[in-house]
Parts: sequence; structure tokens; C-alpha cells
Amino acid sequence: MKKLILSGVIISIILSVATYYTLAVQSNIIGNAPLEIKIRKGDTWGDVHVQLTETGQIMMPNLLTPVVKLLKYDRYIKPGRYVLEPGTSTLTMIRKLRSGAQTPVNLTLNNITFLHQLAGRVSTQLDIDSAALAQSLYDAETASFFLFNKENFATMFICNTYSMFWDTDIAGFLDRMHKESDRFWNEDRRNRARSLGLQPDEVIILASIVQKETNHRPEYSRVAGVYLNRINRGMPLQADPTVKFALGDMAIRRILKKDLSVDSPYNTYLNKGLPPGPICFPDINVIDAVLNAEKHQYLYFCATYGSGKHAFAVTYNDHLKNAAAYQRALNQEEIYR
Repeated sequence: MKKLILSGVIISIILSVATYYTLAVQSNIIGNAPLEIKIRKGDTWGDVHVQLTETGQIMMPNLLTPVVKLLKYDRYIKPGRYVLEPGTSTLTMIRKLRSGAQTPVNLTLNNITFLHQLAGRVSTQLDIDSAALAQSLYDAETASFFLFNKENFATMFICNTYSMFWDTDIAGFLDRMHKESDRFWNEDRRNRARSLGLQPDEVIILASIVQKETNHRPEYSRVAGVYLNRINRGMPLQADPTVKFALGDMAIRRILKKDLSVDSPYNTYLNKGLPPGPICFPDINVIDAVLNAEKHQYLYFCATYGSGKHAFAVTYNDHLKNAAAYQRALNQEEIYR
């Protein structure tokens, strides 16, 4: 009798294990959308369990803990962002989490003007506190560590899309951006910069001005050529976007005479040469347009209202005519600021 009971218990255990295994290798994520979870350092299995089950995408939530105990995942929880596809089994799911096989995020940097905006953008895509990152970005010692100064540190960050892990910390993010900057400034780009008499950071500073001057892509290299002509002749750039930056308001549509006297190293009406840092984070195509600046005799240009384009001039008298036409158009549209 005892042998029969023992045999029955063994058979029952075997059947239970077999049943659990069968269920564990079956699909346990339902629906058509992937299940995304983000595990922070210090999170417990309880925290992970809540994330897995709160979406309602787990068909057999009671199966999770037995598999976790079997694989001892509760002892080896690794932070990161994980994307689990529909149809994934419980066994595969827990094995993926236990191995730390994160799904990277595509960190996109574009349309950024100020360093604190960069910090905010990064914090929405990586597990980094925006205030802490901003503090590092504005820190002179951090800039010096990467061989930049506080003013030109922003030129290290090249606008692009980068595949990165969600749990990348501030040090890891900055180190990656430094490596990407070095990769961007290959031999060809450095040679082109030298042929213009510019350092890489100066190319990006000039590109930032060009980007804020025009949205018309065919004009990028021509506008860059105007500024290079001015630099080579010792003329001030007199770039309105740098005045807007100095005033802290890039949305200004009309620069007034009083604005031109703002006391700032970024006011290129008062200071010759390039400002000490960029006035935005320029796109790669603008940087390359500067490196391939058009060679011409233009020294002036002025917006033509409503077209998104500019009128270019060799002489100051022609420029005054173009500027007068633009001012009249602004007055007609009652744009005074």
C-alpha cells in the first residue's frame, strides 16, 4: 500500500511538473502589441511582476512566480528596458529578463537650441534625471574632461539617432557622445574644416547660425559662404539669430535697433568673428553644407518675406534695397516684434 501511495505521489509530481513545463513553453503574452517593461536598479521581483501583469497582456499570471523560482530570476534581476513580443512563452520571457538581454532605444537628438533642452530630450528616452544631466552639461570641469570649454561643449553633441540602452547613466551617455563626435569628425571632414581655416567646433558654431538663418536647404552652403567671406574680410557677422540667442528668445520675428546693443559675446553686431559657442544643435546636413560652403562674392543677404528664401547682395547699397523691401512687408503684416 505504501509503495502504491508513494508511486501515486511521484506520478502526481511528475504530472504537475510536466503540466507546468508544458504551460511554461506555451505563449503567455497575448494581444498584438509588444509588452514593454523598464526595470530600475534596486527593483525586486515584486516590482517586475507588477509591470508584467498590470497591462493585462499576461494570459497566465499565476505561472510567472513558479518559473521565476525555478530559474532563480528573483536573485538575478538586471535593470534595463525589455520588449517582449506577443506569443512569447513564460520560460523564454523569464530567461530573457534573467540574461539582461535589453532592447535598446533609439535616442533621437534634433531640433534642440539650449543645453537644458538637450537634457530634457535625453531624459524622456533614457533613465537619466534631466536636472542632474543639465548640471553636468553646464559644468566647466565636465567640459574640460572632454577637452572642451563651457561655451563650446555643446558642439560635442551631434544631432542624430543613436541606439542606446535605456539604463545608460550620465557618464555613459557623455562618453558615448564623445565617441560619436570623434567618429563624425573623420579625416575628410577635418581636412575640409582646415581648408576653411576653422576648427571642428567652429564649423558647428557656424552651422548653428546658418540653421537658424534659413530653413531653405538649397541656401545652406550659400549662407555659409557669406559668413566665411565676412570672416575672411574682418567684418562682423551681424547675424540676427545670434542676437535672439543673446536675448534668450529665439522666437522673436523682428530684430529692433535696440536689440543690437545687447551686451553679450553672442551679439555678432558688437563682436567680430564667431560667437564662443553654438546657438543651436545643427543638423548634420547643415554642418556638411558649411564644410562645402559655396564660393562667391556675396557679403550680404536679407530674408524675402513669405518665401522662406533670401535675397543675396554683393554691395551694401543693393542690400539696403533688399532690407527695405523686407521691412515694408513686415509693416504691412503688422509684425513689429
